[in-house]
Amino acid sequence: MQYIDISVNASDIATVLNENDLLHFIGTVAGECYLADMKEDKCKQRALNCIKRGHHSPWEHYNITLKCVVDRGISHALVRHRHCAFQQSSTIYHKYNDDLIIIDNNYSDTEKRTFEQIFNTYKDTLKEYLPSRARDILPNCLATNLIITTNIREWMYIMQRRTGPGDSDNMHIFASKLREWFEEHFPIITEEFDAWYAKHPL
Repeated sequence: MQYIDISVNASDIATVLNENDLLHFIGTVAGECYLADMKEDKCKQRALNCIKRGHHSPWEHYNITLKCVVDRGISHALVRHRHCAFQQSSTIYHKYNDDLIIIDNNYSDTEKRTFEQIFNTYKDTLKEYLPSRARDILPNCLATNLIITTNIREWMYIMQRRTGPGDSDNMHIFASKLREWFEEHFPIITEEFDAWYAKHPL
């Protein structure tokens, strides 16, 4: 049994603009609404002003693809965000013959023994049935790779929405990891969206 942490990283199958270029791009998109000045400095300021004014639709014009390692409980919740595209590790086409990877949540010894029993039952079930049936035994804390593609506006919404009291501790950790990634790559944009949501809480 292997225990790993939740993680959020840029996918190696997609490129990501730097913040300066992203601001320029979004400002150019927003400028089409007003037949506005398309100089670079004007575009960047316009992009930020769109956040401040709640005119967030221009931020739907740039998608970011992230590779997230989460538990399947988190994945069941995230796929409800309909503005996202998802690809996920399959429990039908992947047989867990050698090891079961669990998202670490400071489980007790009793819980860990239960996971071992579940894994042994799963392996025994595979001897008689297809993975499509055996997977019904696998726990929600099973680690899964989740490729998520969505626009900046939706990423910012997910970051805010998934910190609420109705979500699990692991979802809060995911939202924190997501925030860390965006703060590293887009600190100005993240700060501006934070300021808007502070004035307009969900």
